Amino acid sequence: EIEVSLLMLVLNCIAAITKLGPAKFSCPPFFSSIPDTTGRLMEKVVDFIPLPQAYHSIKSIGLQREFLTHFGPRAALGRVRGDVATDEVVFWIDLIQKQLQRAIDREKIWSRLTTSESIEVLERDLAIFGFFIALGRSTQSYLAANGFDSLENPLEDLVRHLIGGSVLYYPQLSAISSYQLYVEVVCEELEWIPFYPNNNGVQPPKQSHGHRSKPEGPPNFEVIPEVLDVCSYWLQSFIKHSKWPENPCNVKAAKFLSKGHKSVVRCKEELAISKNASSSVRESDSFDKALESVDEALARLESLLQELYVSNSSSGKEQIKAAC
Repeated sequence: EIEVSLLMLVLNCIAAITKLGPAKFSCPPFFSSIPDTTGRLMEKVVDFIPLPQAYHSIKSIGLQREFLTHFGPRAALGRVRGDVATDEVVFWIDLIQKQLQRAIDREKIWSRLTTSESIEVLERDLAIFGFFIALGRSTQSYLAANGFDSLENPLEDLVRHLIGGSVLYYPQLSAISSYQLYVEVVCEELEWIPFYPNNNGVQPPKQSHGHRSKPEGPPNFEVIPEVLDVCSYWLQSFIKHSKWPENPCNVKAAKFLSKGHKSVVRCKEELAISKNASSSVRESDSFDKALESVDEALARLESLLQELYVSNSSSGKEQIKAAC
């Protein structure tokens, strides 16, 4: 505890210096060294206490963004780190969802939709969809950087599902201004997660006149297993560790995740990518059970809606259709 207290004291001082800004100091090298120093100190804190606890302590002194920027690669590398505890994966999923939910609420994106869902349900759905929009655009950018000027099925279907799946469930998002704001908000919030190595953008690279720049040489097909690993990891993580899709009110998000996972499986089958050649964590029995529970929940909900459809009046039928 003494070590943690001392480290937090130093980080507190750094937070105060950061708030003053470089203009208050006559030594630019000193100020430019702060990010590396902060990162090393935060690593030391995590050596003594669990990462979730360290996050809340560091957030309380005003270094939340610095924490996320430094540990973002650790969140992304969870897919290849066999020693990452489940609690830490749960922490990242919960943090991502709440961060996006706050951003969506701040921008009142839900106000652009006219549906029967409550504001809370809308925010949760849009948070999950938004995360995978950011993943899909980063995937598109990574593939473009590796020579894939255009995609073919089934990979194209997967990327389209990640980027545009939300419009299938909330068609009003298809309005250009609404969707553009939505994408900008979620991608800005998730800049700290490097989904792919050495790939910082969420859009395919473009030339100055607006057209995509095509890297020289043939497409690098070796990156396809990695792409499927990344997409599979995040879909599995949300299915296994997010509590929101388990709620019948968030049935749209549950369907989206289930369809996305099936799309990844189909990609691997059609592209003949074996699991042994993949660097991702193999699907465990617990994940299979989690996916089954999602499918069972969807089946129960559809059965309930069907019963209500039969028993209710014509006005009641219209309400059920609106709720779906």
